[in-house]
Amino acid sequence: MNFSFGKKRIYADWAATTPLRNEVKKAMDKARKVWANPSAIYKEGVEAHKALEKARADGALVLGVKPEEIYFTSGGTEANATIIAGVLNTWLDKGRRDVHVVTSAIEHSSILENLKLFESRGVSVTYVSPDKNGVVQAEDILKAITPATVLVTCMYANNEIGTIQPISKIGSGIRKMRAEKVGKIGQGEVREEISLPVFHTDASQVPLWLSCELEGLRADAMTLDAHKMQGPKGVGALVVRRNILWKPLLIGGGQERGQRSTTESLELITGFTTALAIAQREREQKFKSAEKIQKYFFKKIASEIPKAIINGSLEKRLPNNVNISLPNISDPEMAVLQLDKAGIACSTKSSCLKGEESSYVIKVIALSNENSENNIHWRTKNTLRFTFSPNTNLKDINRIIESLKMLK
Repeated sequence: MNFSFGKKRIYADWAATTPLRNEVKKAMDKARKVWANPSAIYKEGVEAHKALEKARADGALVLGVKPEEIYFTSGGTEANATIIAGVLNTWLDKGRRDVHVVTSAIEHSSILENLKLFESRGVSVTYVSPDKNGVVQAEDILKAITPATVLVTCMYANNEIGTIQPISKIGSGIRKMRAEKVGKIGQGEVREEISLPVFHTDASQVPLWLSCELEGLRADAMTLDAHKMQGPKGVGALVVRRNILWKPLLIGGGQERGQRSTTESLELITGFTTALAIAQREREQKFKSAEKIQKYFFKKIASEIPKAIINGSLEKRLPNNVNISLPNISDPEMAVLQLDKAGIACSTKSSCLKGEESSYVIKVIALSNENSENNIHWRTKNTLRFTFSPNTNLKDINRIIESLKMLK
C-alpha cells in the first residue's frame, strides 16, 4: 500500500480534543501572574479572588446564568459524576426508597458508568434508545418519567456520531410536569419536590457549534469541558440552577461555595471562560462553513465508497462529525494507523472507550434499524470517526477519501 500524499497532516479528531487557541493561551499567560490562593485574605489572595470571580462572571454572561450557578471542575467527567452523585445522594440520604433516573442508551461512558454504580445501590435507571438515526425522541424520554424520577440526563450531542438531541423539547416537557405539581402543594406534595426531576445535559461536544445558553435549552444543569472548545485540558464546569438540591462530590476545603472543594486554578479557569466566549461568539459562522465540508464528504462517500454506512442522522448532527462503518477493513485500529501514516489523524470510536472492541453507540442504533441484523457485527466494530477542525477544506476531504479507498 502506497500512501504518498505529501507531508501536511490532517487532524480529524476534534471530538477527542482540540488544540489550544492562541487567544486563550495569551489570556492564561496573563492570569498566571496572579498566582496566589484565591481563598487567602491578604492582598495577593484578594486579587486572585477578584480575578476568579471576574472569570466566573464572564462565563455566566455567555451562558445566560448567574455567576453563582457556575462551579468549576477538572473537566466533563467530574462534572457528570458530580451532578449524578449530587442529585441521587440528596434523595437517598433523605431516606427515599424509590429513586429513579431516565437517560439515553448512548450517553458518554462517564454518565453510564456512574449510573451503574448507583444501580448497585438500588437506584433504578431507564435507558431510552434512540431511533435508527441516533436521535432520541423527546416523547420517549418524557414517557419514561415516573413519580420516582429525580434525575433526567440526556447529552446535547453525541460524542461518537455527533447526533443532536432535542434538549429544549425535553426540558419544556419536564417544566410542564413540574407546573402540574405546583397545584398540589398543600395536598401532600413535598415542596422540595417541585423541582423534580432535575434535567441535566452533557454539552461537552457542542460549544464550538451550538448555543449553550441554559435557559434556551430549558435545562437545570449542564456539563462543559474546556479542551473540547480549544481551551486547556484539566478544567470544565458544572452549571446548576440555584433552586436545585445537590450534595457535593468533593468536600474538605469549602471552595466553590462549598460544592467543590479544592484550590481553584485561575490560569485554567481563565482559559476555560475565554475559550467559551470565543467559541460561542463564532459558532454560527463556523457551523455554516463546516456543514458545507461535511455535506461534500457525505456525497463523496456515497459515490466512491458506496458500501460504507454513515452512522447517525445526516441532518441532526454536529457539522464537523462524520462517522462511518467500512465492511472491507479487518482491523479498525490498524486502519487508524494506516491513515496516520498517510498523515490523517482520526479515531475508531470515543477516545474514552479504550479496551472496548466495538462501539456501544453504533450497536444501539444498528439494533434500532430493522434492516441491519445481518451486518450489526461488522458495523459496530469497523467504525471510523472523523471530526474536523473549522479550517478543513475540500482538498483535505478528497485526500481522506482516497486514503479510505486504499484501506484493507
